[in-house]
Amino acid sequence: MATSTEYQSSVFDAQFAAAHQAGQVAWYPWVGAQYPTSTCKVLVILESHYINRERNNIEALALPSFTRRIVAEQLAANRWPSPSFNNLAACLSGKAVIKGQVNLLWEKVALYNFVQRPMDNPDERPNEQDFINGWKAFPTVVDILKPDVCVFAGFAAISNLSKLPTGLQLAGLTLWEKEGINGTYPRPCFTIQTSHHTMKGVVVKHPGSFFTADKWRALLQRQVPETMKALSL
Repeated sequence: MATSTEYQSSVFDAQFAAAHQAGQVAWYPWVGAQYPTSTCKVLVILESHYINRERNNIEALALPSFTRRIVAEQLAANRWPSPSFNNLAACLSGKAVIKGQVNLLWEKVALYNFVQRPMDNPDERPNEQDFINGWKAFPTVVDILKPDVCVFAGFAAISNLSKLPTGLQLAGLTLWEKEGINGTYPRPCFTIQTSHHTMKGVVVKHPGSFFTADKWRALLQRQVPETMKALSL
């Protein structure tokens, strides 16, 4: 039972429908109601969906609206708990998840899953081809949404850059921050460029566990201060 204005903005749906029919994206991104008119567009990028047989989500996974439904139920409506999404919300908004308030964050941003097929279970990890396919789909997504900043929730995608599609460039990822957070050395803010759009990229550790939201937020505040100001609640 999804709520939150039934999956939010459909402004870009004609373009995503064409991309879906062409086999470029499996699931439409979540697009918050305020995102299309925002002066600071933020695209949050998670890693993957997985098949949950206990929740009987196999049929739903086949629908292009699956990511949107997950966000509507799990985040905006706070229907069932998820450490990954709750930690990420706290990092981006500066506040712990509070029912009836966290939806204000997700109305501001767009969100999609990088890996374009579901994992068979929570323990399965994407393979090399999954990341190749993910980067192949990436320019289509960002050329439609035109974000100013991409926030990668997890280092896996940017650690798999062996076969980028023609026209996609990532610059500045060879450097590392000097101080570690939660056992991970962060990357600095970097540049992402497609044939049609240029944006900033930042990365936080996967927020599923061993994730200190305020420390990663402090990093993002230093790297993209205006963005974090816009996301604050």
